Amino acid sequence: MRVRRDVSSIPFQSAAETWQQIIDLVTGPGSKDIEQLKAAAGVMGSIIADEHPAARAMVLEGVGAQLRIYCRYGINAVEEGGAVGALTWNPTAGDWTLHVPCDSENIEWVKASFTKTSTRIKVFDVASGDRSEEGVNISAQKSGSGIIVDWDLKG
Repeated sequence: MRVRRDVSSIPFQSAAETWQQIIDLVTGPGSKDIEQLKAAAGVMGSIIADEHPAARAMVLEGVGAQLRIYCRYGINAVEEGGAVGALTWNPTAGDWTLHVPCDSENIEWVKASFTKTSTRIKVFDVASGDRSEEGVNISAQKSGSGIIVDWDLKG
């Protein structure tokens, strides 16, 4: 199952504030390796400022459902404001990986940076499609299940 959250970013709040709001959303009591999320702040600020999470989700795979985090920008961010529905589970309470979109021009330095500070954060090229779709299809193939349910409702 997938759960979607949309976080308002620029100009409603800065890229750094957006990243902190995302950290607050995905962490709680029992979270593992929160330091890696905090250490990624500079790089994630760059990714958020480049507006890649508007079209391609940041995908958190860990405890519970797959969490897909999109960012809103411009007038949509201002109109929607800062409210984000709280999660009913803590996706970082166990083993987790965050997949973030990046353009091909910056992907190498972003990967190098995460390799040094945030090994739980992986990068995928925005031009190569939605990383979460690939993960779901591979998981379904490995489990032998031909059924994929997409609960990603727009609205």
